[in-house]
Amino acid sequence: MAAGLVALHREILLFAVVGLAIGGLDDFLVDLLFLVRRCWRNVAIYARHPRMTTATLPASSKPGRIAIFIPAWREADVIGSMLRHALARWPADDYRMFVGLYPNDPQTIDIVAPIAAGEPRIIVGINPKLGPSTKADCLNVLWRAMLAEEGRTGNMFKAVVLHDAEHVVSDVNRLATQSRVGQRIWSNTIRI
Repeated sequence: MAAGLVALHREILLFAVVGLAIGGLDDFLVDLLFLVRRCWRNVAIYARHPRMTTATLPASSKPGRIAIFIPAWREADVIGSMLRHALARWPADDYRMFVGLYPNDPQTIDIVAPIAAGEPRIIVGINPKLGPSTKADCLNVLWRAMLAEEGRTGNMFKAVVLHDAEHVVSDVNRLATQSRVGQRIWSNTIRI
């Protein structure tokens, strides 16, 4: 009996060692491929061309509009100030903010409606389902609203940005993380 348990113990240990070795070898190969590619790029690419960064990224030859998706469920406390701040920080009109709302969230609707009234940069999408639902469900409503806006205006959107209602645009953060779409520079967002 004891000899059988010892043999079983050895077989289990052998199985574990082989499994760990295979997993470790797999990780080692991925790391090795990364290091080889990095060295090759340093020698073959960056020796001839400067590194591309967001600061040196050339403007797009085909600039396009940006769709900013903002799903909102019970965001009445923060969405009004966020929308007003974003409109002030992004005075250009080459973007649209698509705000996803729910019919059973009247507080958020009451905050967004007066800001969106007469403001062509804000497009409100009301989810046909009662909230809360998944964020993906709300984003699908915003996607359909974006497609309808493309069909209405004939202008395609070049990028979609996901933005939370509790985030605001910050110039300080833009200095650290800039990205270009077309001719404009857009900042990331920070949580306050």
